[in-house]
Amino acid sequence: MAEHFGMIQTPVMVGVGAAFDFHSGNKRQAPRWIQRLGFEWLFRLASEPRRLWPRYRKCPKFVLLVLAQLMGLKKYPNGG
Repeated sequence: MAEHFGMIQTPVMVGVGAAFDFHSGNKRQAPRWIQRLGFEWLFRLASEPRRLWPRYRKCPKFVLLVLAQLMGLKKYPNGG
């Protein structure tokens, strides 16, 4: 969206991530227990490492938050 901002005449752009892939059945969503633990990102990374790892490793804050979560220093609210 950032690349196309200003090129498309629209007042609002909404990123939906993998929502359409999940609803269409093209990609599997993490089991509820994994979602509740806050590790859906890890399930998705394990499912598509070649596509997602380059994206994730570019964000040092993400890597630090992952390490904090794995070490039990950071907890995230569950999704449901």
